[in-house]
Amino acid sequence: MFYKLKKIITYGINGIINTLITYPLFIFLSNIIDYRFSIVIIYPIGILISYFLNKKFVFKKEKGNIVIFFVVMAAMLLANLSITWILVEFGNISKEISQALAICIAFIVGFLLNKRFSFKNNSI
Repeated sequence: MFYKLKKIITYGINGIINTLITYPLFIFLSNIIDYRFSIVIIYPIGILISYFLNKKFVFKKEKGNIVIFFVVMAAMLLANLSITWILVEFGNISKEISQALAICIAFIVGFLLNKRFSFKNNSI
């Protein structure tokens, strides 16, 4: 049980580090170009940071598959874009808050998908 909790906490710390790098870039770029293009430009940076942090610190005992990881992250990109777009266009929520909410949702879904598909270990 402690091992699972430690893994979730470490995943959260990695997510915070990733967000501290990519979210300011999103804010900066979205003030220059359309917020949707900003997400598409920033997301690959976040994917690389996420893969290497998670491989090194969270799923270090599991066998990682970078191809599956990228497929999962591509699905997450589509979800992120969709959530942000719906909140901005139909919810009248600012692009900054919409993106922050999309990141929170992606955190939970990303952990579950990566644990299940990208970094396999049947004991968890």
